[in-house]
Amino acid sequence: MKQVSFTTRFLKLTLLGYVFSVMSVAAAIWFASAPALHQMQEDAKRAHLETKANVIANLLDDILDEAEFVARSPEIINYVMGFEGRSSPAQSALLRLQNAQNAQNAQNAQNAQNVRLIRPDGQVILSVGEKDANSPFLPVEAIEGLDNMIGGRSEVAPRISYRPAGETYRAHFLVTIPIVSTGLVEGLLAFERQMDLTHVLSAGQSAPKTIIATQFQNEHWETWHSDAGPTLSTPMPGADFYLIVDTDSAMVQTVGRALVLTGIGVALLALILPFSLMAVSGMRAIVRPHEELERSRRVLAVKQSELAELAQIAQLASESITVTDEHETIQWVNSAFTDLTGYTQEEAVGQRPGALLQGPNTDPTTRQMLRNAIKAGRAVQVEILNYRKDGRPYWINLGISPLKASPTKGRRFAAIATDISSAKEAQAKLAEAQAETERQSLHDALTGLPNRRFLDNLLEDEVTNANGPRTLIRIDLDHFKNVNDTLGHNAGDFVLQEVGRILRSGIRPGDVAVRVGGDEFVILLGRGSTSEQATLLSERLLGEIRKEMDFEGKMCRVGASFGVASAIGGLIQNCDLLKSADSALYTAKELGRNTTTVYTPQLHSIVNEKRLLSAEIQRALSIGEFEPFFQPQFDAQSEELVGIEALARWDHPTRGLLSPAQFLRIANQLRLTPEIDRQIFRAGLARVCELNAEGLLVPKIAFNMDVHQIVSNRIEDIVADFDLGQTRIAVEVLESVLVEEQDHNFVDRIDGLRAQGFQIEVDDFGSGHASVIGLKHLHPHVMKLDRMLVQPVDKDPTARELVRNMIEMGKALGISVTAEGVETAEHAAIMTELGCDTLQGFYFARPMDYEDFRVFARASQPQEVLHLPPLKAKNSA
Repeated sequence: MKQVSFTTRFLKLTLLGYVFSVMSVAAAIWFASAPALHQMQEDAKRAHLETKANVIANLLDDILDEAEFVARSPEIINYVMGFEGRSSPAQSALLRLQNAQNAQNAQNAQNAQNVRLIRPDGQVILSVGEKDANSPFLPVEAIEGLDNMIGGRSEVAPRISYRPAGETYRAHFLVTIPIVSTGLVEGLLAFERQMDLTHVLSAGQSAPKTIIATQFQNEHWETWHSDAGPTLSTPMPGADFYLIVDTDSAMVQTVGRALVLTGIGVALLALILPFSLMAVSGMRAIVRPHEELERSRRVLAVKQSELAELAQIAQLASESITVTDEHETIQWVNSAFTDLTGYTQEEAVGQRPGALLQGPNTDPTTRQMLRNAIKAGRAVQVEILNYRKDGRPYWINLGISPLKASPTKGRRFAAIATDISSAKEAQAKLAEAQAETERQSLHDALTGLPNRRFLDNLLEDEVTNANGPRTLIRIDLDHFKNVNDTLGHNAGDFVLQEVGRILRSGIRPGDVAVRVGGDEFVILLGRGSTSEQATLLSERLLGEIRKEMDFEGKMCRVGASFGVASAIGGLIQNCDLLKSADSALYTAKELGRNTTTVYTPQLHSIVNEKRLLSAEIQRALSIGEFEPFFQPQFDAQSEELVGIEALARWDHPTRGLLSPAQFLRIANQLRLTPEIDRQIFRAGLARVCELNAEGLLVPKIAFNMDVHQIVSNRIEDIVADFDLGQTRIAVEVLESVLVEEQDHNFVDRIDGLRAQGFQIEVDDFGSGHASVIGLKHLHPHVMKLDRMLVQPVDKDPTARELVRNMIEMGKALGISVTAEGVETAEHAAIMTELGCDTLQGFYFARPMDYEDFRVFARASQPQEVLHLPPLKAKNSA
């Protein structure tokens, strides 16, 4: 029908020309027919040009739709935002873009080239396809406008740039798609695409040439091609370039001149020739553009077929896809939607997704977020709880994106949902397991009470939140070790459980009882509790703890010491509660156990004094204020100098010379005793080297060392730094090592030192539990009798007999005996008579510093020096 209409218009135009030709011949043809022909030709070309522009726009829309689909995919968004460390999912999505476009446009397109993912800073983080070396686009063009989109200064929308591809009807396009997440631009998807537009732009050899031009070329076309005549141009919908066609004005002028010339012949030839010319011109100006329009319509029909194929692909997708209109009404769903929800397509279409799928436990905030995004026409992605048709809940990862508005259908939205129920269930189980693990990590497995970590967190919260001063009780069980040693660890665990029960039932609401480790407990009292209330609670708990506990028919008895500290009154702060209560507990232990001590201002002064002393000890270590004093040892028979014992002294700048009794206990608490001993050891060896160098031979030097220092420190490595000549080194260990159970490391270490020439001596023998088995096991070179045994021998025959037995025991084991505390001539005579080998005490010499001992050694040096075998060096052992 339309073909007939165009033919009729053509015949009428010819007839009109015939009438005007008769009336005015050439003049009428020039002023009426020629402009009319020109206008008709221009209108047809404009319509034809707009049709071509729409065809190209549809082709580009298909590319944009597929590219936008890929840019909204979770693989691309997660990779660009750094949520996914692997590149393979994103690379697969980019390959889908490349492959899908090739399949749809195989006859008129090449591969999508140089497909890139670009971060907001312009860095390419992933690319697919080879970069065309002849690409007309600069790398910076791919990110043009990105900063404005990120800063909100321009619309967040795809962008298409054009460059000619070097052939008449081939075009090179650069497509950039913003990657958007939660309304923010996170990067770009960019790729280049060549298209063969011959079937769109070419209209035959005689037809005017149609050209694609940029905006800049369009604005300056007629200036640059002034000799080519006027042109028509039309903008490309949705892109920044134009189509330009020559209006063929030379042809119109030729037709006008022909009409003028033939006007004279009309009368002669009965208007046959003008009619023929008008017929030919009409066919060219009207019929041929109409044919081109029909050809364009056929291309559109092909595109509709391709859209149908895309719909089929959507049906085959594993993700649920839903299309809704601007009123949130479902227009279309795929098969995956039906499988996921249980609703058929007929049941879903026309319904609102919220009313159909959401239920009582769906998060209202998430629902409102979806409504706001749809209302604003922006993309959104959430995790939301939905319900199937049978009422079963399920979780989905839902992404909703607006589709390009249609003139007939308005704005629509595509929702893609992925079932994440299994992942959510696993996540919930993991959270439950983590919560249980956290609970266990904050509670003691044996007693069920909170543990030290719980207390540390609680105290930190109290300090941080400043919820007022608090009161704390520190508890340590007395004689608990006896239960473990005599009845076994099962009985000890039973006692700890009973104490935990007593604490739990004895505290008030608001109090917290904690087992901090071993047989130590803490009670943090509720707000407002005073130290007096804490003392009453401690006494009541002590009464319960001291009761006999029946374990499998055996009676367990323990006691407890309590240290109370309170921040009420301003003596201390909440952050000092634990260490202050610990100081009070230590005092309670010193006062005889099974008692309660409150942290008072007097105790606070003592603690501060200890803290000051602690800091001074560390300072003294750093500058070397600890130095050795030397007490000589003499042969019991000849009274000649046979050795010295190095004793630690602290040359304090303000307190003067301090003995170990004044600082050793604090040093032990700070675990600095080994460091002090190392300084004394090095300094003592250095002094001996100086004396030997002066010819003042020191036959032996003895050092006090604890078990830890002997096992942990390689003292032979220190000795190797000094030239000791014939001086022996003696290592003195306390008598307690004879009765304490020592591991193989200690025994092997003692044997190793003995093999390298060190003498092993037992110090303060008889002060504790003298052990014959221990002596035999350790087999020391020397046994030093404690001064408490030596002091009464001049007045008490029983003491004298006891010492005699000990000396005889040592002799029987092949051990030399040294007597400490020899303060009188009578002591020296008696100990010599009883069989001691070596004497040491104030009767002979007090401990003295290096200079005094140097003078003493010079005066005591024998005429003939006893040459002793040298100490084996480290490298000669």
